[in-house]
Amino acid sequence: MTRPYELVVLSASSSDELAAAARGLARFLTDRPSLPLAAVAGSLAHDRPQLPHRLALVARDGADAARRLQAPAARETLIGRATAAERPVAFLFPGVGDHYAGMAAGLYRSEPLFRRALDYCAEALMDRLGRDLREILYPEDFESAPPSGGPDGKLDLARLLGRHERSADLDRTAIAQPLVFAVEYALAEYLADLGIRPTALAGYSLGEYVAACAAGVLAPEDALELVARRAKLIETAPEGAMVAVLLGADQLAEHLDDELSLSAADGPRLSVVGGRIAAVERLERRLAAAGVASLRLPTRHAFHSAMLEPFEEAMCELAAGPSLSPPAIPLLSNVTGTWLTEAQATSPHYWAQHMSRTVRFDDELAELWRLPAPILLEVGAGRTLSTLVRQHPGRRPDGTVLSTLPTIEARDSDVAGVLTAVGRLWVEGMDVNWRALLPDRPRERLPQAP
Repeated sequence: MTRPYELVVLSASSSDELAAAARGLARFLTDRPSLPLAAVAGSLAHDRPQLPHRLALVARDGADAARRLQAPAARETLIGRATAAERPVAFLFPGVGDHYAGMAAGLYRSEPLFRRALDYCAEALMDRLGRDLREILYPEDFESAPPSGGPDGKLDLARLLGRHERSADLDRTAIAQPLVFAVEYALAEYLADLGIRPTALAGYSLGEYVAACAAGVLAPEDALELVARRAKLIETAPEGAMVAVLLGADQLAEHLDDELSLSAADGPRLSVVGGRIAAVERLERRLAAAGVASLRLPTRHAFHSAMLEPFEEAMCELAAGPSLSPPAIPLLSNVTGTWLTEAQATSPHYWAQHMSRTVRFDDELAELWRLPAPILLEVGAGRTLSTLVRQHPGRRPDGTVLSTLPTIEARDSDVAGVLTAVGRLWVEGMDVNWRALLPDRPRERLPQAP
């Protein structure tokens, strides 16, 4: 299938030369309305030198690209100066909650590298799940959302954690967790094929398994098997509930009792609590009386809570099956909030604890923001992690925060979202494998660069 968007890149030796090149290309495209943008994008990427002053934009066709080139100050046009120094790049993998039917559908249709990785996951999981994940992700009656623009999300409790209505299959732990793993794994593999490789990794809840796979702790086939079996184990747990609370962990402690667990410490003003349904209902009443905002999460189980502790032994047995290797890429731990050690990564007991212990994501973000001029990329659906990253008090002014797949509410194109992230990374100085992104493209004779 033809790609619905193209990544257009320009570079020059100075900002003035870059502006002149942008004006010249805009005129060129305006005068040739029938010219395929794919040919122009391929020529710019393959035939021009990669100079320090850079511009990148994502467009549907030549007219769209010309419009954006004529308004370089617009938010969707990325301009910057590539630095000689390599910057650390961290991949952040979300957990379940922001997933939806049609997630990454555009990538699956138009990007063979992504499709190959997702097909591998779906076929590997077929016997274990008795279902084809692709039929759940991309049902026949699903219509791709129309592309549109939209600002980055801000911290709104309902939008950030309330999510949206979706099918019963997508809310089943046994389906949702392997499905989210598969999409995030495929996206990470796609980015790696494009030359975008992380120097640090973090994952939220289930996302730590994707991070562990990317770090080489788990082989892909072992990770898929372990995630699927873990999800089925959790489904046997008693029903529980979870609630997001606009309080930090320290402030929240006075509202908790022995039947409740701090499931996640996400930020100075955001925590998640899990426990039995009745205990969570009592907490909600106490919070309401105290004037504290909270939001019940759409889940059937209290993840990362004491309710899962009785299942740790069984999880330890599951994690003892596959080979566990030391991380080849530094990886943050949900359990400790700091860098995962070799002993932890290779211990089945660690992965059993991971299921029931607090996700200390706030501490993980503090570690990431200690990296020099980091680029933090959310690799998965939604903006939950990138929003938390942006609002962390340790945020550095020299850092860059990016996302990939859109939220379902934003109605954006996933192809445009990923290409925009790749464009920003190139503007920041990362090398992109243009042969992988733009293979076998026709070339177009372009105006000479100034």
